[in-house]
Parts: sequence; C-alpha cells; structure tokens
Amino acid sequence: MHLVLQCLTFLLVLFCPMNMQEVSANVRLVRSTCPPQAHDNYFFPASSDPSALLAVSLHQFHRRWYSQHLHAMHEPSLSCVPSSDEETYRFLWLRTFHHPIAVRVARSKEGIQLSAVELSGAGGYEPSSILKQIHKSLSSDQWQELTDTIRAVRYWLQPSVETGGIGLDGSQWIIEARRGQIYHVVDRWLGGMNYDLGLLFLELADLKPDKIY
Repeated sequence: MHLVLQCLTFLLVLFCPMNMQEVSANVRLVRSTCPPQAHDNYFFPASSDPSALLAVSLHQFHRRWYSQHLHAMHEPSLSCVPSSDEETYRFLWLRTFHHPIAVRVARSKEGIQLSAVELSGAGGYEPSSILKQIHKSLSSDQWQELTDTIRAVRYWLQPSVETGGIGLDGSQWIIEARRGQIYHVVDRWLGGMNYDLGLLFLELADLKPDKIY
C-alpha cells in the first residue's frame, strides 16, 4: 500500500498543472464518492481514508467541530465527488467568541466566483443560523492575487497540522484547496504563516470583521 501511495503521488505531480516544487506528500486524491453528510469525514478525510497520500489528518475532534459549522453554512465538500470547478479555495475562520465565516473562491470555464457565509453565534461553540451570504464575481487580477499569495506562503508544501502552537481561546484558520483531482487542507492556530492569506479572502469578500485574531 505504501508503494501504491508513492506512485500515486508521483503521477499527481507529473500530470497535474503545477510544479513539482509546489506539491508535497500532504496532498490527497479527491474521493470519488462522499461519506454520509453526518459523518465527521464528509468534509475532511480521516488518516485511514485510502485517499491519504502519507498526509497528517486533522484530529477527529477538529473534523467534527469544523464540519458542524460548514454544514450550518450549507457548504459543499471539496474533498469528494466530481466538480465542474477547475480550482477551488476555501477559508474557514472560527473565532472563539465571534461569528464564524467561510469564504470560497472557485474558478471554472464560466469565470471566477466567490461565495461567503457568516453565521450568527460564535466559532468556539455550537453553530447557529446564517446571518449573511455574499455571492460575487472576481476579476482575473483578483484571482491572480489570490493564487500568487497561495504560492508565496508555499501552501501546497505546508503540513495539514502543526504540533503545539494551540490554545484554549483564539481562532482556527482552516484553508482548503482543490485543484484538479488533488485536495489539501491546512489548519493553523491564529493564522500562522497563512495570516495574510486569510485576510485576503476577507478582503475579496468585502468583509470587515470587528475583531481579527
């Protein structure tokens, strides 16, 4: 099985439209079918999932926590089933005491679309109802700015999770990506090196939160 995963990683790097330096073993194959939506691996594959390419999985507690908010936002899973979008990025921002926010940007043959959702309630607690939704088109320059920033932070080379650097109160910055048939997720406490990338998602959505942390 280990050899098979290594071969799959090589094929992804060989045939997907990105440089070898941009991809690490953290990536996963997009799953051909989705688990039931109630499962905590509907959005985020578990480490035992056959799509894992030597990647470190999100802890079950975090998968369940993040999934509850994405369900409440009526967001799609990026890690499974075919999609007409060629490339998609999503920023999920969970602040302990402030509204949860998700911003998703997708490029397809029809153009570049942004969708954002803000929930009432607080990100550190049970999800509440939808407070605000935003749907808008982005320009090619805005898309270029986003992808340039993703490349600058070497997103595809980042491990999904880091050891340490987490506290009781604060915020989780979860950034997912789907490009062709590969998927990646990076979870950082207080943004980490993806802080500016998260702020760019908010800027593209014209969101001006009162507290950034």
